[in-house]
Amino acid sequence: MSISHRTNRLKIKGSPSVEKLQNDRYKLTITCSAMNSRDDWYSANKARIFPDFGSLQSAEMSIDGLAPRTGEAYTDMRLTSVESGNRSPRDGSDYIVVLTYETLGSAFVQVKDDTVILQENGLRTVSRTSIAKAGTDIPTDDKDIGVDFIDHQIDAETAVRCFLSSYEIDDTDSYREFQRTYIQAGTLSVSESNESEGVIKVTTTFLVTEGTTVGPVIARTTGEFAGLKTISVTTLQDSSGQSIVHGGANTVHQYNRMVDFTYPGVVSIVGDKIDDNSVITNLYNFNLEPPVQAKIESRVSVIFQTSADIVAGDFTFDDGDAGGAATALWNPTEWASTYMSGIAWNYSPFSETKGLRGYRINTTTSGVTAVAGSSGNITFFHANNVLAIFQNKGSSFLEIVTNTSAGSLSAAINAVSDVQGLRTIANGRRIFASTPYRMEIFGGPTDPAGVKFTLDVDLRPAFSDVDGNTYYKKTIITSTIPAQ
Repeated sequence: MSISHRTNRLKIKGSPSVEKLQNDRYKLTITCSAMNSRDDWYSANKARIFPDFGSLQSAEMSIDGLAPRTGEAYTDMRLTSVESGNRSPRDGSDYIVVLTYETLGSAFVQVKDDTVILQENGLRTVSRTSIAKAGTDIPTDDKDIGVDFIDHQIDAETAVRCFLSSYEIDDTDSYREFQRTYIQAGTLSVSESNESEGVIKVTTTFLVTEGTTVGPVIARTTGEFAGLKTISVTTLQDSSGQSIVHGGANTVHQYNRMVDFTYPGVVSIVGDKIDDNSVITNLYNFNLEPPVQAKIESRVSVIFQTSADIVAGDFTFDDGDAGGAATALWNPTEWASTYMSGIAWNYSPFSETKGLRGYRINTTTSGVTAVAGSSGNITFFHANNVLAIFQNKGSSFLEIVTNTSAGSLSAAINAVSDVQGLRTIANGRRIFASTPYRMEIFGGPTDPAGVKFTLDVDLRPAFSDVDGNTYYKKTIITSTIPAQ
């Protein structure tokens, strides 16, 4: 082993110490004594015993330089530290120079394993420090923030992609230290807020790369976090986390409320009798029970859809409650009417029709009894003699005719007055002796009680997404109409 180090002026004291570092790097410490302990510490003589930082262990000094013998020098071992001073008399009073070398090559290598921090949001931060000789260029694929990345793996897990968020360069005469921080791409945060009737606004903030979201996107903004790009995406979902529109439409909310409902008035044909000492007078009338408005419990269904249309299926909507789907939209397009024709007292013919807005008919004729009557030759025509109501009937004849089919509801009495013309009164008119007359009610809706109807369908634009697509809010109100 050589007794001098790089120059005849530095004599090696004892044996050099070697520390093995990570990634095949070494740290070498050599303790030397100066040949001239009186003069070498002066500034004028520093070049004789102090090598340049970053110089190789094997490099000769410019003054009295010595080349190492074969096998003595470590590869890429460069000077990083120099300490000097006088030893105590107890240690020989020599002027001591301690030189420290480290492996510093032309390519960056890590000084230690990655430092990994797992954030509260589940994303990881990776810190990595590498070192090389002074002046080594930073790799071009390792300094583009937000673009360059590493696929980081802990143990046997699936590798996680982390993007460069920052880097720092520490330069000395001996080395260049390169520190960088990577952050895992992914979801930084998710926030939710209730917007309206079953609609949840969800804002998801992604780091670097926009991930998958659920629901129409109504807003998208960019920002910055730890040097990396963030993308905040706002979507609309229902309470179960689905898009407020899937398959074109989605029922997002349902609730019950009291709504106004007008029960139609009811017109019917009723009979009454006046008994005057066993002489019976028959009175037949149109009986009217007026419409009534009431509050009824109904089911409100809120739907969001991409279509701008109200369709037939909305009128038979199934709200999921008992009773199944609605039968139809409650929207009467006609109301009840009354019709009378005959010959009144003093042989005065009459014919009249009245419409009753807001009324339906009751086909049950209360207090009216069919009578076969006497035979005769009376024929009663209706509708300009086109239709024969009855033929060959005599006084006091009465028949009841009803039709209970939806859309064709009607009830009528076709009759002949008594032979004297004193005992038959039709809606206030005394009918002339032995003459025909007719009372009829017809038209209007069926009785809604006990039937499930759609009461209302409201459709209006709700919002537009970032691509300009319009979404619509549809509100459907259904109810099984309770008994009046």
